[in-house]
Amino acid sequence: MAAILVLRLSSLGDIVLASSFLQSCREHFPSARLDCVVREDFVPLATALPGVARVVAVSRRAGPLQLLSVGASLAREPYEHVFDLHQSLRSRLLTWRLRSRLRPGFSKQELPRWLLVHAHRDLYARFGGVRPLRERMLEPLRRLGLAPRLHDTRLVLHADARARAASLLGVGNGERSWIAVAPGARWASKRWPVERFAALVARLAAVPERRFVLLGAAGESPLAAKVAAVSPAVTLDACGLDILETAAVLERCRLCVGNDSGLAHVAEAVGCPVLTFFGPTAPAFGYAPYRLASRALHRPPPCNPCSKNGSRPCHRPTHECMENISVDEASAVASALLASPR
Repeated sequence: MAAILVLRLSSLGDIVLASSFLQSCREHFPSARLDCVVREDFVPLATALPGVARVVAVSRRAGPLQLLSVGASLAREPYEHVFDLHQSLRSRLLTWRLRSRLRPGFSKQELPRWLLVHAHRDLYARFGGVRPLRERMLEPLRRLGLAPRLHDTRLVLHADARARAASLLGVGNGERSWIAVAPGARWASKRWPVERFAALVARLAAVPERRFVLLGAAGESPLAAKVAAVSPAVTLDACGLDILETAAVLERCRLCVGNDSGLAHVAEAVGCPVLTFFGPTAPAFGYAPYRLASRALHRPPPCNPCSKNGSRPCHRPTHECMENISVDEASAVASALLASPR
């Protein structure tokens, strides 16, 4: 059987966005086996990607020799096409022995992004315009002469994850309107102040039937606790669930409110609209929410953006990019989204 190999080692959001590419692969190569290479900590997520038959795990501590060894093993498989959606040094080492079957990649728009971050000059129009990452990922298929459709992102959740979500939130949800709140992010500079999350929940909780589920990694429980303390009777702390259980919880929510992080992409992949707060990064990088019912709030100061992923600490004591987003504005946007049909 012919097979296709797709590499996207990390991170959470990027792997979810790659689900659009995988659906196009399935459309154009309906009989081919789809294999996916990811970092070992993202294997559970990769098992939920549509159409994937086999997930190959790569250790996050793997050195060059180990990566070359894994690539040599993959080279013995009958892959007709190899697509590198990561395009890093590590993925290039993995595909070294597969280079005769490796198809040209896609534009990461690194130059216009660098100019925007370091020179604050927006020259995206000269480099093809602002294009979402999931759209740019389709370029390798177009270079094969195909006309791939831009699919919605998608995760295929198993019954166990959905049963866990039903147990937490209630099988039928009754008349409750669950709202997911994700106050964390990998980098502190990307977090809207937790006190504002708490104030936002307090305002939205004025509608009696609303309930709030706090989501994030186990290490983000202290942030969730500060939010939950404002309205403990209507909040549920579900931080620490595995990623597929978290996705199943999001599938049952009317809205997810959170920062520019991977959970926003997970939410959209299961049909949950998002309200996302952008701070040190910019939607132009290609990670903005795309669903019609989703919104992004971005009130950039002159220093924005200051890094490509938010990893640099803010050099301004006021952290203006996040402080500029008020509770009033967030509450108004969230209320409008909740008032519209799911």
